[in-house]
Amino acid sequence: MASFDIHIENLDKNDKSSHELFKLEIYKENKIFKVLKSDLPVTGLEQNIKIDSIRVGKYSFVYESIFGKQIKKDVNVDDSKTYRISLNPDQLNEKNKNLAFENVKNDEVMLIYQSSGCFHFNRDSITILNKGNEHFVKKNNHLQKIDRKTWAYFVSLENRIRQISKDRGCTSVDGFIFKYKGKSDSISDATCSFNLVSTIMNYRKVNKI
Repeated sequence: MASFDIHIENLDKNDKSSHELFKLEIYKENKIFKVLKSDLPVTGLEQNIKIDSIRVGKYSFVYESIFGKQIKKDVNVDDSKTYRISLNPDQLNEKNKNLAFENVKNDEVMLIYQSSGCFHFNRDSITILNKGNEHFVKKNNHLQKIDRKTWAYFVSLENRIRQISKDRGCTSVDGFIFKYKGKSDSISDATCSFNLVSTIMNYRKVNKI
């Protein structure tokens, strides 16, 4: 028989925080096989879960992301081996149609981001400029060309930022301001659930942009 080696881990490796799952439903052939729940309301499931004695069949792993969306991952078991299952609390399948970084044409978009709390304050900005089919990061009037993968990452980041919950309850607050075509819109995160300011900072440091 097979076994499951389940890992609860971030899809975006630039996000160094631990996003937790509090409930995981596992289905076999669309029928409940196992339900895993956290013992305590403030702590999630173990980051690594192993389940043995898995028989052949189609299994579905269902959980809620940090965006409050249901995620479903299907796995077909057809061999006696260990199946590594990656479950990502930061996964977001929904797509916002009005993304400034995605729709910018021969213009620029500035993102100002900051994080403030009892013992910290970080603030920075990034400007992405489009010229034809090329994208650049603008730094002190110097243009650094970026590839499509880097541009797509910032499109993904904006999509996540725009779907942050409006819930509050955290002493630390992250803020985001998009400036584009003479307009600006602001989004705040007071949930302690997303950690996107640190994610942006880590990505820029690793990729030197």
